[in-house]
Amino acid sequence: MSRLYKYVIIRNQIHSLCWISDTYPEGIVLLEAPKIVIAGASGYIGRAIIPKLLERFPNAEITALSRSAKKSDDLRVKWKVCDLFSHHSLETVIPSKVDLAFYLVHSMGPTAHLDQGSFADYDLLLADNFARVIRKQGIQHLIYLGGLIPKNGSMSLHLKSRLEVEETFALYRLPITVFRAGLIVGENGSSFQILLKLVKRIPIMICPNWTQTLTTPVDLSTVLSALVSASLNPLHLQKTYDLAGCKPLTYINMMRETASQMGKKRFFFTIPFFTPTLSRLWVSLITNSPKNLVYPLIQSLQHPMVARDCHLYDDESLKRSYSDLLKNTVLKTQPGKALFHFQPSRKTVRSVQRLVLPHSKNAEWIKFRYLEWLPRFLKPFIKVNLDGNFVVFSVFKRNWIMLQLEFSSSCSDIDTQILYIIKGLIVAENNRGRLEFRVVLNRRYVIAAIHDYCPALPWFIYQQIQARIHLFVMRSFGKELELNFKDSSDSLNL
Repeated sequence: MSRLYKYVIIRNQIHSLCWISDTYPEGIVLLEAPKIVIAGASGYIGRAIIPKLLERFPNAEITALSRSAKKSDDLRVKWKVCDLFSHHSLETVIPSKVDLAFYLVHSMGPTAHLDQGSFADYDLLLADNFARVIRKQGIQHLIYLGGLIPKNGSMSLHLKSRLEVEETFALYRLPITVFRAGLIVGENGSSFQILLKLVKRIPIMICPNWTQTLTTPVDLSTVLSALVSASLNPLHLQKTYDLAGCKPLTYINMMRETASQMGKKRFFFTIPFFTPTLSRLWVSLITNSPKNLVYPLIQSLQHPMVARDCHLYDDESLKRSYSDLLKNTVLKTQPGKALFHFQPSRKTVRSVQRLVLPHSKNAEWIKFRYLEWLPRFLKPFIKVNLDGNFVVFSVFKRNWIMLQLEFSSSCSDIDTQILYIIKGLIVAENNRGRLEFRVVLNRRYVIAAIHDYCPALPWFIYQQIQARIHLFVMRSFGKELELNFKDSSDSLNL
């Protein structure tokens, strides 16, 4: 008997996900407990959505992915430690035949003791990893929560990154529903905490141009209601919705309303300058928030982020005011580090660079090109020997092994090449790092990444010398690929 996923329509409402036999409608049987996976489950939205999902789907089996070990008193929820940067780690923890998945990941927080790379490149690699695995697991419905996009098309790196994640999921042809939200009003929201701290700690505020930009905030309950109600509903597949909690207003008016609700008398003076650099500095200092969170957010504020009327999930919320949202929100500030508590337990390095992929090339070609180019670039200091699956970097043509890599054929394919860092003079004993080349975004780029590398050098010396050399080498290799890309483009034009 073949199983086709359908919805039972009872009194014109979606009632429950079912499977039916070929003799539909006689053979309707309720689906077994849906399997749900939440990437980013330990985050603000992830923690809040779990009880809501259990209310909607009482027999659900939820796999909650987190970077650190957690426990649940509810047997329906299984927390799994997972490295989203690792395709193998995801395959290990994600169950087969997933019905519903939530992607609530934004990589602005630390991922290692030393991070080399843009959060946008991190987000791209994470989304590509997740898309590959859940497509293989036969996903029925993916829900992604991104950010509001300006109508004029001008975007910051932060917003471009959100669109790249959407594009990645689309390229894998996943059954997806995309929700876009601006500032989420809620006690544990990172952006809302920044706003609360500004209002609480500054009695007189000089407000640059970005504070007069329009935005559409949304409350946590509206976000959760939309994500849960759309779950496993075929009417919402392949659609994109904007979320709104109230009418649009400017950031300066948000601060005024928040101050009034908190019982604080505050004075706001506007100046006709955007001053992004100065704004990022004082916002980060005053709110005690990490600069890797504050800087991208401030840069995004120069563009109006207003929910589009024609793409609203629920237009009833536009009848409310921002003050209405605040009445149902706890206006309590938290210590700056409380929202960003993750710290790697070892002195590890993650370095991710996005390189242009020459026409018709793949990750395997990139790997061999890199191994061929590197000794020429570092000549006469470094020699590279290929011995089966092993790559050995030696110093001055002697037997001093600086670095030894082992190619993993089981974890690699033509568009993903994985080489594990085994040993060497620059490798610590407890190292479990790997070098990865990954083709992404419809073959426009290749990601060159080092994950979980533990250097043998003292940490301070590594940061000042080896880390900088690595960045210089990868950027030089990127220029080499751009020249190759230009040559291949010219040949195509001919």
